[in-house]
Amino acid sequence: MGRRAILSAGGTMLTGGLLSGCLGTIRSSADSISIAATEGEGRLFRRLTDEFVADETGIEVNVELKPYDALYEQNRKLLAEQNDEFDLVFIDDPWFPQFASDLEPIRQYLPDGVPAEYIQTTLDIAHWPTPRGPLPPEVSDEDPVLRGLVVVGNTQIFAYNATYFDQVGYDPPETYQDVLEAGRAIDAEIDGTHGYVIRGAQGNPIVTNFFPVGFSQAGRMFDADWRFQWGSREGVEAVRFLVQELADISPADVTKYNEDEVVTTLSQGTVAQASTWPGTASLAIAENSPSARDLRFTVIPSNADGRRAPQQGNWIVGINSHTSEAAKKAGGKVIQSFVSKEGQERYVDIGGVPFRHDTFENNLDAQPWFEALYESLQDAQWRPRTPLWSIIERELGVRLHSALGGPISADEAMRGAETKIESVLENAGYY
Repeated sequence: MGRRAILSAGGTMLTGGLLSGCLGTIRSSADSISIAATEGEGRLFRRLTDEFVADETGIEVNVELKPYDALYEQNRKLLAEQNDEFDLVFIDDPWFPQFASDLEPIRQYLPDGVPAEYIQTTLDIAHWPTPRGPLPPEVSDEDPVLRGLVVVGNTQIFAYNATYFDQVGYDPPETYQDVLEAGRAIDAEIDGTHGYVIRGAQGNPIVTNFFPVGFSQAGRMFDADWRFQWGSREGVEAVRFLVQELADISPADVTKYNEDEVVTTLSQGTVAQASTWPGTASLAIAENSPSARDLRFTVIPSNADGRRAPQQGNWIVGINSHTSEAAKKAGGKVIQSFVSKEGQERYVDIGGVPFRHDTFENNLDAQPWFEALYESLQDAQWRPRTPLWSIIERELGVRLHSALGGPISADEAMRGAETKIESVLENAGYY
């Protein structure tokens, strides 16, 4: 039974016994492979494999869509149990250090090799161990190996309301000081509008929102020996800048704001600026958005010296080391087709987020945010590459959120984060 034949009327693949039975009968066949992908970015992955990759390769790709947290758990179980239920693995880049050792070195399975047009940051992030930065102790003596390829070129960009900037006489922001000065003017002079919006919900949202501010002002989160650097004077000042100065020109309840609230306030014109992501940018300028014609997109702002750090948020597809050799070869052909020049041209046509130089250069007008994203990808910075990132993010997020909400100071937040995070790393053998 083909994958199209087992789709429900709403377009979602059937799961449970029927799907398991179907996959069980085709497991070892080189003309059919399987992958679980996230509900969001995975839908476009599935569409391109249906509309282009399957025809070009002759390989049917069974794509099962899962919510974000369920996909993480599926991947964890799949690889920990050395299971072959899925041949390809769809991985958010913060998960990659945890799962990469169970992925095949991918070059040997790409019939035409790695495309030369890959933007370097999107190629580097799919190596394990990482080609730069501190390494976890368990891989400190290993050489970097490419263990997957990026299939979604997500990276932070910056949105601003050009109409409001014109009204207060400011140029598009290039530095965070520009953001603050223009935001204060907009906040003071335009009724019903805040100069900025913080994505301040506890955990991943506030850490992600703070990342480009912290990196631009205080440098990397960790030094070469995994010592936490944002407890420095510069790191504390970066937190103070976020939780006091940017918070002063943001809506009052940003401690509850996630990406949905950022989209809503940008599109309604009640805020003037925000760091955001390609998907959010598209929603903010949808046809029914009151501010669709007013919003513009640029690179993430820098510090006064020009250092900027758009956070890299790529999705990576790798080959499960525990599946059959026939499935590995078929998986390599599928990935090769997906990332090919023609494949990526079609990916852009259906709304995908690219990662190749030539795809961007041939399609800069395809989305209002493409040029900003292309430039941002050149400077993109990944989150610290360690399997312990989720713990680090949680500990940092709790303290940033408390500083934004007011119970603790910026200094207390960073001192507390430094103590807790370094304790976690020490217990894991990093020191």
